[in-house]
Amino acid sequence: MAAIFVILLLFISDLCIKNYIEKNKEFHKDEEILGGKIIITKYHNEGAFLNALEKHRKILLTISGFFFGALILVLALLIPQKRSKLFTFAVALIVGGASSNMYDRVKRGYVVDYFSFSF
Repeated sequence: MAAIFVILLLFISDLCIKNYIEKNKEFHKDEEILGGKIIITKYHNEGAFLNALEKHRKILLTISGFFFGALILVLALLIPQKRSKLFTFAVALIVGGASSNMYDRVKRGYVVDYFSFSF
C-alpha cells in the first residue's frame, strides 16, 4: 500500500510542478537554485530520451505504454513480497515518474521537462 501512496504523491506533485512551470516560466530561460546546483528551465520534450522518436508519436506512445505496463507488472509482483521493500520503493518512484510522463505524452503531446543538475 505504501508503494501506491508513493506513486500517487509523486504523480500529483510532478503534475502540479509541471502545471506551474507551464504557466509561469519562459522557454529555455535558466533559473538557478541551491547555489546553481539545480537549474530550472522550461522545455518540451516531444520524443523520448534526447527527443528520440519525436517525429514518430504513435511508435513512441506504443513503446512507452509497453514499458509502463511492464513496470506496473513488476510492481504488482513485488508488492506482496515482504523482503524487497527498498526495491519496491525504488520501482514505485520509477512508476510515479513514468506515470507523470505518460500522462504528459497522452494529454499534452509532449513531456514537460523542467530541471537539470549542475556539477
